Amino acid sequence: ELSRTLVAANRMATLSTLTAEGYPYGSVVSFAADDHGQPVILVSEMAEHTVNARGDDRVSMLVVDMSGDGDPLGNARLTMVGRIELLEEPGELRQRYLEKHPYASYYADFTDFGFWRINVESVRYVGGFGHMSWVTSDGYASAEVDPLVMVAGPVVEHMNDDHRDANLMYVRVLAGLRDATDAKMVGIDRYGVTLTAETPVGPRMARVPFPEPLTEADQARPAVIDLLNEARSRPEG
Repeated sequence: ELSRTLVAANRMATLSTLTAEGYPYGSVVSFAADDHGQPVILVSEMAEHTVNARGDDRVSMLVVDMSGDGDPLGNARLTMVGRIELLEEPGELRQRYLEKHPYASYYADFTDFGFWRINVESVRYVGGFGHMSWVTSDGYASAEVDPLVMVAGPVVEHMNDDHRDANLMYVRVLAGLRDATDAKMVGIDRYGVTLTAETPVGPRMARVPFPEPLTEADQARPAVIDLLNEARSRPEG
């Protein structure tokens, strides 16, 4: 779910193809994902990565969460490995791509542009320091995108800008980091919130779950408020 959600939340990635000499060649591409999370790109026949793909269909794509202002190596990212194919009849995927990249409608129908899809064979997900694993293609394809994907960023920003005291209560009372002096929310999903806390022994990660998984985006704000009410109802020390 983390992998599928990260892909759904982003629109730019680094595509790596293989040159005729066998060297990996990285380039920035725009993408949209199909119903199984497989990336669809629109590229010119003259692009170097298209030339490479026609010679060797083995590719990888790196997607990185660029939000936040901390250590970028602490951000989530994933690499999809698979084989790329030209879609002779992109059908609904064409409209899905243009909805995410409306500016591309200017050249989408040029005869030297085509829609390509990466058929994902495996995924390497890294959620930050010490949080990483391989994901099978079946597991990736069958996972759901988190329903909070479109509101997670604004919720996190709001909590850090206007409710830093609430973040501190979450980590002190609900996560048990009693000696925390400051806390910052770094993520929210259907299952709960993730925070970083400053403590006398250094930064710590904290995870506070919701009582029940959320099913809709508009449940995020009430769920965060309910966590605060729960924290206030408990003794802090």
